[in-house]
Order: sequence, then structure tokens, then C-alpha cells
Amino acid sequence: MAFDPIQEDCHRLVLEALRRDNIPLTDGPAVERLMEQFTRNPAPLIVHDRDRAVHLIAKVVEAVDYRIPFIPDDAQAEQEEAAAENMLREAAALDPANWDAQRMLTALTADSNEYYVQYLVSKCDEVEHDLALKIASAQDPYEREAAGDLTRRPYLRWLAALASRALISGRYRMSLEAANRSLDFAPNDPAGVRHTAMLAMAKLEYPVEELKRFRSAHSVPYLANTPLRRRPKDAERDLDPWTLIALMSAAWRELDYEDAEHYLRILARSCPHAAEALYFQTEFPDGVYARVNVGVGSTDELVLALSEATPVLQEGLGAPDNASFAAWVATSDIVRSQIDERILRAAEQGLPFKGGDL
Repeated sequence: MAFDPIQEDCHRLVLEALRRDNIPLTDGPAVERLMEQFTRNPAPLIVHDRDRAVHLIAKVVEAVDYRIPFIPDDAQAEQEEAAAENMLREAAALDPANWDAQRMLTALTADSNEYYVQYLVSKCDEVEHDLALKIASAQDPYEREAAGDLTRRPYLRWLAALASRALISGRYRMSLEAANRSLDFAPNDPAGVRHTAMLAMAKLEYPVEELKRFRSAHSVPYLANTPLRRRPKDAERDLDPWTLIALMSAAWRELDYEDAEHYLRILARSCPHAAEALYFQTEFPDGVYARVNVGVGSTDELVLALSEATPVLQEGLGAPDNASFAAWVATSDIVRSQIDERILRAAEQGLPFKGGDL
């Protein structure tokens, strides 16, 4: 569902090494040797500035998206973030055409989410045009191999960031348009923008049937990791948490509490500690590179989906931290009945829920 920066760094460096030495793409032993070299020490594979730029980005992602959010010491976290920002500046200087570096640097340094959204909008057509030129100019087998996948990924990450950040800023139609633009370009949706689209549609008050039609229209990525079920009700158990949250929101908004509770029950049974995640609704920072990697069907996935669904959960009357829909979910007997009383007592004392392994 998400991009793996280390794997992508490996693929790019191996492909470039094959090209330099004029080794056929079909030479399996050579590819394996190069991948082993990357695992042992990637330095000999880093020849050009563009190679180093991509390698620096992989190191930044490891820090910013997977390590810094869990550092309890603020001073240490700030120190590591400053180091990551410097690495991004170096990557952007080494390869000004690396759109991941430019985007991530802006994400870290932007004064506000609104500024970041405006930046993403202002450069989106340029990123798309640059990609089209790279695909059209691919001459040798190595460039064509990259043009079929790796070269396209920065553009997909750009659209995914735009969809996600526009949702946060309350620009739901822009969010949905960016997601649809990505799905039109890559129907297999490696960026997972269909999940952001679901949340945007929920905020735009699309009815349940429209949400279901959206899933049918983009069935390829939805069916990729879903087991075949004989009965429709069984298939509902395999719905991803973003879809279930959107469907639950639509039913709740239409005062169809029977259906809303039906989807909530599925969510509450979807993974270990699901009830705790639904009760605490912990917010998790957006990935700077892309949506972070989590296991399908895991507690981490539910925590992440609930965090991204914060604009949806904040629907209804009440303050944002006690909005009607969020409170309805958290205080439902479906949720509370599955939580250990000791956890509820701890919550009343203000102790936070730490989620799964995120």
C-alpha cells in the first residue's frame, strides 16, 4: 500500500549499475550480486549526484517518518530533524530535478499546511510535464524499465501529498480531484490515494451508495489483497478501515444508526486492540515521504486510518476535541464493552493510549 524508500533506492542503484556495465536486465545472477552489494555497503553503487540524492532521501525518510515521531526527548528529535533537513537540502542541490527532495524539503520548512498545499498546487503541472518528458525520452532498455514504474513514483507521491494535505486544510473537493487524477494515471494505486478519496467523499457528504460505486469503479487496487468471499456480508469483513470509517460516517450523517453501528462493529473486530484505537482516536503525523508502511489488517493500520480521518471524526456539534461523531464512536457500547476497565480508568486519569507498534 505504501512506498518503501530503501527498496526504491536499491532498485534505482542496481538499475543504474546494470546500465553502466551494459549488463542485460535479464541477468538474474548479476542483479542478485548487486542487490547483495547494496545490502552490505551501497557506497560503491553511488556514482552520480542523482544517485546520492536518492540515497540521501531514503536516509531522511527512515529518520523523519519512522524514527523521529517516536523519540521522547524533544531536543534529540529537533536535532535529528535539523540533520534530516540538511540532508534534503543537499539532495535538492545535487539533483534539482528530484521532485521528492523538493517536496519533502518544503513540507519540513513550510510555515503552514496551507502554504504547503499552495506549493503542491503551483508545481503539480510542472511535475507532470517533467515526467512526460522523461518517459518520452527513455531510449535504452534501462531507461524504459525505469520509466515504466520508478520514474512515475515521485509524481504519484506528489498527488498523494496534495490529496492528503488538502483534506487537512478543509479543501475536500481539491483533495478528491487530486486523488482521482492519481487514480486515472495509475489505476493500481500504489500510493493508496483511494483511501484519502474515501475520506474526502465522506466530508463532501456523498451517500453510502456513491461510496460503494467509487470502490467498484476502482476495483483493481481494492481487490489486490482481498480474499474472495462467497457472501457479500462476509466480504464486508475485509473492507479497509478508511472505507469502513467513510461508510459509517455517511450512515451516521443520514441518521441511519443501525448501519452506522454495523460498520462500527466490523471496525471494532477488525484487529487486536481495535476498540482501544476507536476509543482514543490517537493522531499520528503524516508521512513526509508518503503514507507510512503498516501491516494490512493490523492495529497500526486502524490507528493510521483514524488519524487521517480526523476531519471526518470532527463532524457534528461540539468542539473539535469533542465533536459529535468522534464522541459517538468513542462512547458507543460496541467500543466500550470491548475495552478493559483498567484502560478506561487510566483514560479518565489522562493517561494516553500508545497504539499498536506504530
